[in-house]
Amino acid sequence: MFTMNWKSPFSMGLIIVFITFLSSSVLAQKTIQLKGLSARPVLDGSASEWKNVKSVKIPLKGSLGIKSVDLKAGTFGDEVFFLVQWKDSTQDIQHKPFVWNAAKKKYDSGNQKEDRFAIQFEMTGEYTTDWISGNLFEADTWHWKAARSNPAQVAQDKMTIITSNPTRKSYKTKAKNGSTIYILRPSDKGDKLYKTARYSKREKDMMPKYIINKNPKGSIADVKTNGVWKKGMWTLEMQRKLNTGHPDDVVFRKGSAVKGGIAVFNRSGDDKHDVSETLTFQF
Repeated sequence: MFTMNWKSPFSMGLIIVFITFLSSSVLAQKTIQLKGLSARPVLDGSASEWKNVKSVKIPLKGSLGIKSVDLKAGTFGDEVFFLVQWKDSTQDIQHKPFVWNAAKKKYDSGNQKEDRFAIQFEMTGEYTTDWISGNLFEADTWHWKAARSNPAQVAQDKMTIITSNPTRKSYKTKAKNGSTIYILRPSDKGDKLYKTARYSKREKDMMPKYIINKNPKGSIADVKTNGVWKKGMWTLEMQRKLNTGHPDDVVFRKGSAVKGGIAVFNRSGDDKHDVSETLTFQF
């Protein structure tokens, strides 16, 4: 398990969304076949339209108890679609809400954390889910958040850059092979998906910490989603253009294969998540 200095003045943000991705040596690498769909799925958080598409069980490894996800994928026209399902006994859709402190007469940040899902695709270099392997690469990351992005029905579109060159706002660390690497996690261009709320007086005992942008524009909002929790199961649908035309997005081409990986965050911080081995997405 990789650890970091959490007291660093550098704002980590989502630097470690995948920093503890594990080596693929312990699990057989899986290939997900993406074939043409007979109809364009409606993003309603339901698996009913996916009955005729083969599901692939993706094993996960970590400490949060999410052992696997079931994934279906395909293309329709110039778009790619994913359906992901995983068991989760609780629906966690609050993220660090403000809780009223009567003694201090102000709001404190609560301990609740949202459920999240992330999927990542190689853009350049030699991608691996083991970020500190020493491999250098750039990857496209789609980060779905039950509290901070699901209300807007998008995933936060970002990049992960592992480089040997010092970069502004990057995190410096050592790879397993002893080399120095720098990790950068910039959001794609566009509107902010959410901002921190401010309350000058007590309104309710618990108030949302974030104000969600329900209509974000730009490359950051390329990935359309809808996640629904029901009877101990998350069902998440994701959709994006095969080629968005944006330089910060992976281009999917029919007939090509793209490496990638998956992580699930079960009401946890960025340092604790269950992750897959390196996967291959075959279009």
